[in-house]
Amino acid sequence: MKLDCVIVATAMLLIFSVPGSAQDGGMGVDINVSLSKKAAAKLAADKEGIAAFASYYGDPSKKGQKHADEMGQIDLSPTDEWVEISGKGGPIHISGKLVDPKLLQWVDGPVKINVNVISGRKSSSNNILTCDLIDGPLSEAQKSPLTVHCGLITENPQTKTLP
Repeated sequence: MKLDCVIVATAMLLIFSVPGSAQDGGMGVDINVSLSKKAAAKLAADKEGIAAFASYYGDPSKKGQKHADEMGQIDLSPTDEWVEISGKGGPIHISGKLVDPKLLQWVDGPVKINVNVISGRKSSSNNILTCDLIDGPLSEAQKSPLTVHCGLITENPQTKTLP
């Protein structure tokens, strides 16, 4: 009985000590959303949230050529992963839980990730934010939490593509 308790306790420690990206199959990405002062004020006044949506893809291997989409890439999940946070900004974890590992056999080279951040569209059906874009190798996006800067579309902020 004591040995069973020790095994369970050890397993629990291992599970909870593993970094998030390992817990989610190695596909997870952590980002931080920062807002311009005007964007923060507008989201707060409208009681609006923030949403991020992510897709995973890769270049096709010879075996995967016939499975490539209209962009010539292998889409690794049936749908985008959506994550919502408050309109204050802050951390977002994209888990990668929708990636189908069976599709990785059709990819040659690195798995890539595309993450877009928008307003939550609760107070209006229109997105009011312009944000940096994450688009590139997953391994680069995982090196450290990426900061995605957002401003109101009306501010015409300069955006960049990360990582």
